[in-house]
This record gives sequence, structure tokens and C-alpha cells, in this order.
Amino acid sequence: MTSALRLLLILLFPLSLVAEHTLTPLIFQRADPWIHREGDRYYFTGTVPDYDRIELRAADSVAGLACAEPKTVWRRHESGPMSWHIWAPELHRIDGKWYLYFAAGRANAIWDIRMYVLENASDDPMEGEWTERGQIQTRWDSFSLDATTFEHQGTRYLVWAQQEPDSGMNSYIWIAPLKNPWTLAGEQVMISKPDYDWEKQLYKVNEGPAVIKRNGRIFISYSASGTDANYCMGLLAADADADLLDPQSWHKSPEPVFQTSEKNGIYGPGHNGFTTGPDGEDLLVYHARNYRDIHRDPLEDPNRHARVQPFGWNEDGTPEFGEPAPEAEGKVADKPLFRDPIYDGAADPLIIWNPERARWWMFYTNRRAKAEGLTGVTWVHGTRLGIAESCDGGATWSYVGTADIDLPEELGGDDATHWAPEVFTDEDGLHHMLLTVVPGVFEDWHHPRDIVHLTSTDLRHWSHAEALQLASDRVIDACILRMDDGRWRMWYNNERDAKSIYYADSWDLHHWSDHGKTVGDRSGEGPTVFRWHGYYWMITDVWRGLGVYRSSDSENWERMPGDNLLQQPGTGEDDRVKGQHPDVVVEGDRAYIFYFTHAGQEDPDIPDGYQKRRSSIQVSELKFEDGWLTTDRDAPTHIRLDPGLVTP
Repeated sequence: MTSALRLLLILLFPLSLVAEHTLTPLIFQRADPWIHREGDRYYFTGTVPDYDRIELRAADSVAGLACAEPKTVWRRHESGPMSWHIWAPELHRIDGKWYLYFAAGRANAIWDIRMYVLENASDDPMEGEWTERGQIQTRWDSFSLDATTFEHQGTRYLVWAQQEPDSGMNSYIWIAPLKNPWTLAGEQVMISKPDYDWEKQLYKVNEGPAVIKRNGRIFISYSASGTDANYCMGLLAADADADLLDPQSWHKSPEPVFQTSEKNGIYGPGHNGFTTGPDGEDLLVYHARNYRDIHRDPLEDPNRHARVQPFGWNEDGTPEFGEPAPEAEGKVADKPLFRDPIYDGAADPLIIWNPERARWWMFYTNRRAKAEGLTGVTWVHGTRLGIAESCDGGATWSYVGTADIDLPEELGGDDATHWAPEVFTDEDGLHHMLLTVVPGVFEDWHHPRDIVHLTSTDLRHWSHAEALQLASDRVIDACILRMDDGRWRMWYNNERDAKSIYYADSWDLHHWSDHGKTVGDRSGEGPTVFRWHGYYWMITDVWRGLGVYRSSDSENWERMPGDNLLQQPGTGEDDRVKGQHPDVVVEGDRAYIFYFTHAGQEDPDIPDGYQKRRSSIQVSELKFEDGWLTTDRDAPTHIRLDPGLVTP
């Protein structure tokens, strides 16, 4: 396909195969992406932000990889070789076996990066055992990474990046024949080094080679410069009949062939691979960020997302990659967004990014709407927190299960009721939960409740429970925000004081200074506090929709005039009633409110029972208008939450 034809297809057929194969992003927070096609099956791997493991996922289409179940097939060692910086895995099928090439450092020498190989004899790389074949030995025991392999005219080659000692460069591109998938069969030959200015920004780098054979030539794309917005792709080419081990056979493009697009808002594209669509369409697989400024070491910024887009070929037979495609608008969210399949009583949603699964998780209070024979209000007691997840940025959700929460007997143990989770992650990656705990199952509301702090490393299993000492013995519905000076500030409902909103501060999440009432003009619960458009905002459930308050200092609050938010019923499914107990997710200039509804309460004559008790989660986009918040709950909500853009 020529560049002109490709452009014509984009202009005339925006929903054509060209657009269909543009998946930006495909998977959040997976750098150095690699897609291997084997028949009609696609396999994905890439660098995970923790640099601690290799995961694979499989699907029947490239698009299907986004929601495919990730499987960890190998984890780093505790010490010695392969114990740190697990980078850039690539999956290859060679002579009936599967091989994973990757780079790794040592826990006691984290920059001693070397190349390693795993082997699997299973027909499916998602199954079977992976055997460590060890380090690929090269001319020098020096910084080396990003191995890839290809076969040409009966010879299998390895191509990789390595630092030549005393060169003053970070890495060159090398090639050598292979004796077997992990052993060189001859001398390595350097075929590219950082020559041009665009290859030497931040660091002097050529790395991440990927091979594609077309039009009588061998092309090797590679990445250059540091891994910030300067990161870009170069291209090497050799005739198919040339001696590939002769450096003179390779010719380098003097300009980048794929680089940052300010217009499209995509920065630092690189470390690419190639695959094909179902009809043989050529697809470029790469990572990039959607913002320029990085306020820490780029390697500590996890938001290089895996992306896929088609590319064509110029009349001279060279690839035409174009520019990184802009990110499309998110999908329209389901309505209702989610219903719990077990008890059908989902309420009090909390949305958080799960970095290990590269998906959004929703924690929610689960009330036993379906249960029969329960007296009083026992139906809102007695369940664990539910968990749902979204692999498409929040538009659709599926049930995961329940949170495993370890509570001591004095807090009710296994018989405790769990309400209103607040979940957040600190700068060290430890997850925290502030959970409302009722020490049992009761028929009325007149019993103690505590806010309990727990921690987790995986968001599923929670322990180290610690009840917080706050204003009374009946406190519920914590929310938290990190202040500019580093303090944690928590707001909660003190039921002993006419259900007013109180607040407290902590420097360590264990010791709290309670400051008393901050909002008490009317009763309310379920506060959620966030920053947006120059204000602090607090939204509370006042049982007639949601009360809205704003503040310039997070202590003195002004109430929004007029109707409450979500006070007037909507027209969508399960949304024809008031909105209740929300969470708000801020993503730059956009914000989304997640809330729950009791759909059966649309008809006041429905007797108490399942239809009146069941509840659904909904989402709507917030708007900032005339200094206050509004939302049109009946408008389609386009959503694709990006963990790199969402405000913690």
C-alpha cells in the first residue's frame, strides 16, 4: 500500500480496516510491546512497570489482547543473575519450540544488564514449563539488551543492542549468526551506532531492533535517544541477497522514521515490533506516552502504553510508518454500568488502577438484595466487598470476586460487615484501604462502627487491620486526599453528630489528629473530596441526590445553590431515581462521577423486597459550569480512563 493510498483510505473510509487496526492504546502501562502471530492466534508480551516478571496473554485478534487474561510465566530471581530490571521480553517460535528473549540485571548490580533466554516445548506458550537456557554470551560481558531473532536464507540471526567498552556510547546495534537460539555461531558485527543528533538526546542510544522482510530487502527498525519525548525510531536496510554480516550491506535512514507527534499528543514512540492483521495487513506495535513532561526518571514513569497501528509502503519499497495516531475517544459506558451477579446489591463504588493486572478495579459495598428471609436491615450487613474490573478504561465491567480482608475478632473477625471502601496507593506502591467495619450483622442501625486501616500488596488480600481513633464510636465512609505539604487528610461521617462530615490529618496513615466538624449544614454521608478547576470539591449523599460543596482551602466549604446533583431522575435503564454515594475520578480537564441507584425505588408502591433493595452502579461525566458542577446523566458517557492522566 503506498502512502497516498493509505491516506486516501483514511480520508474516505474512517471506519475501514485502516481505522479498525489503530489501537492506541492497546494495553496501558506495558512498554516494549511485542506481538507474535502464530496462525490465527496472537500472543502479547511487554515490560511490566515493576520490572519483576514476564507475562503473556493470548487472543484470536490483536484487539482481543486488550482484555485477554495476563499470565505470569516467569518471575525474577531473589538474587544473582536475572534478579532485577526484567526488560523487553520477546516471544519467538523456533524449530517447534517457544523462546522468550529478555534482558535482566542483578539485585546487587542493577545496571549489569545482560540478555537471557527461556525455552518451552509446549505447543502453546501459555502452557507447559519454561526452562532457563541462561545468558547469551557475546564478545564482551557488557551492558546488552533487546535481543531479537530472524531467519534468512537458511541462517538464523540474532540482532541486539550492546555497549562497546570504552566507546563513550550507551549502545550499538549488533548482528551475529546463531548456533542455537541462545548461542552465537560466529563473530558479532556492529551495523549501527548513534551517528546523528536525534540518536544522542539524553543518551547515545541505538536499541530495540525489530526485523521485517519485504520487497527484496531486510529492514531493521530500532529506537534512539533517551526514553522521554526524544525517543524515536530509525531504520536500517539491506538487500536480501547481501551479506548481512558485512556492515557495508546496511544503510541507515538519516532522519527518524517515527517520532513524537505534538499535533496528535503522542510522545516518545519507540521500541517497536511488527505483526500482521487477519488479512495480512502490516501492523506497527510500539509504546509511547500521551504527555511530554516527565517529573522523574523516565524509567520510573510507568505510562508507556502499548499501541498498534497499520503502516504502508512507499513506491521505493521502504516502509512508511507515518506518525503516531492520536488517541480515540473512549467507548460509551454501559447503562447500568455494573450489577453484582451474586447479591445484586452493588453500592458505594470506588475506582482504582490495578497496576499488576493493567486494569481498572472497582471496589463496592455489596448488600444482600437477593437474600430472602432477612429481617430489619440485616440485608445491608454481612457481606465482603465486591470487586469488578474493566479492561477498556471504565466503559464495561466484569465481576472479579470479593476482597480477602483479615480482621481481628475484636472488630468482628469473619462475621464483620464491610462497608464503603476507600482505596489508594502510596508513592512506594503499597495499597491502603480505609474500611467501615460493623462488628457483626444487625437488624437495626444502632451499633458501633469503626473506620479501619488495612494494607495490601496486590489489592486482593488485605491485612494489618488498625481501627482509627476518631471523633466517636460511630464513624463511617472515609475518603482521603494527599495535601501539598505531604499530609494525608481524611473526611468521614460522624453519625453521633447528626451525620455531619468531620476531618482529620495524618503524616503516616497511622496517627491521626481529628479537627472536628467541617460540613454540618445538613446531614449527609459518603463524602468524596477531590481537586478540579482550582477548587477542592466535596460531594456527599444527602438522600435527595448529592450535595455539592467547594472550597479554596479544603477546610471552609460553600454549598452549591439550587438542586442537588443527580437529584432529578434520569431516563436510562436503572437510572430513573436519585443518585447515591459517589466516587469521582479526575482525568485532567475531565471528571467522571460513579454512583449507585436503587432502581426499584422508582415506584414508591413496590413493597420491600428484592426489587426495591437491588442496586446498580452508574457513571456520568461531570461538567464545570459557572463555577459549579453539573452532569447530564442521560447523555452518552464516553470514557477511557488513563492511569497516567488520572489524578491520584
